[in-house]
Amino acid sequence: MEQQQQQPSEIPKKMKAVRLVKHIQKFPDSVEGMQEYLQVQDDVDVPVPEHGFVLVRVERVPINPADLSGLKGSYNATDRPNLPTTPGREGSGTVVANGGGLIGWRLVGKRVAAAHSGLWAEYVCVPATACIVLPDEVSWEAGASAWVNPMTVIGFLDVAASGGHKSLVHTAAGSALGKMLIAQAKLEGVDVIGVVRREEQVEELKQLGAAAVFSTSNEKWKEEFKAKCAELNTTLAFDAVAGETTGYVLHNMPKGSVIHVYGGLSEQPCTIPPGDFIFQKKRVEGFWVSEYLRSRSVMRVYYWQRKIASLLNSSLGTSVSEVFPIDEVANAIVNYRGDMGKGKILLNISGTKTNEVKEEEGKGKERESDGGGEPLAPPQVEQHQVEQHQVEQ
Repeated sequence: MEQQQQQPSEIPKKMKAVRLVKHIQKFPDSVEGMQEYLQVQDDVDVPVPEHGFVLVRVERVPINPADLSGLKGSYNATDRPNLPTTPGREGSGTVVANGGGLIGWRLVGKRVAAAHSGLWAEYVCVPATACIVLPDEVSWEAGASAWVNPMTVIGFLDVAASGGHKSLVHTAAGSALGKMLIAQAKLEGVDVIGVVRREEQVEELKQLGAAAVFSTSNEKWKEEFKAKCAELNTTLAFDAVAGETTGYVLHNMPKGSVIHVYGGLSEQPCTIPPGDFIFQKKRVEGFWVSEYLRSRSVMRVYYWQRKIASLLNSSLGTSVSEVFPIDEVANAIVNYRGDMGKGKILLNISGTKTNEVKEEEGKGKERESDGGGEPLAPPQVEQHQVEQHQVEQ
């Protein structure tokens, strides 16, 4: 039985939300230091959805590298929000109200994965087309990371398929996104050559299915990497690191190679020998998943949404290491920065247990799964672009 729209009288006027009160210049190592920048406030106005938007009561949200960039004010600095602002770009929750429109109307009462700014709060307004309906078997935790990494992986493989590539290079291959890419690429018959910083990551990623993995801590990594790229004729790369890594990778790939830079973990500008452009016909391009989605057809993105929902418990799933209550957001960030490769850290916004359903949303598990995460109506009815968000790394 489909759940009913939450009545306006049941939606509170005020909510709890994480607020960034000033940008972080250098991340502090202590919880007390983080609390100087982030405050959990319980008197923030609950937003009202406009036409084409829905109101989502948030359950879980991940902490992504893009969120850290946002806290510093360096994520898409040309479009920096005014302070104070609520961080967060994706999460899971329940649609409790519709601002108008067929898609939103059919989403009311559904468990969804949502992509929009301001998700580190109890309620957020999200474009109806930026919601993926979660199947019953997908937990709040799994659904919280259904947009940024899975869509980026699908985008990478779409680029590879469009260019006829049977292999690709990925830096920061030991990240959550890197592991997801290896798993999904293997299913689609694409070899992944991984580049990592630590030697202990090499065997783990090979076990996951990587064709080869090279650690930059190994003095011979460049020549061995070059030989492997030549063997597989690998001319496509995706780089999350920037700095010298971009140049090292591109320089040791075959003539005519292209590297797509989608992150800047090194916080350094890309450095590339000019001869690679002049004599080797190599190229550097940017990859921003938001822009890439806008370049694809509405029906293509609609199909990808369904695909993601069906694979959240398998190849497009995310390993979660720890879940913190919203009041401990400062502690969560300190822990995440301490070891970003150990698994995703989430915030529990609502305080519910895994897949626990609030009483007013219906008894037991009577909700419909809608069979694969589609937005329940052809997305041509209303098209709102997904809020700008950067990939996780």
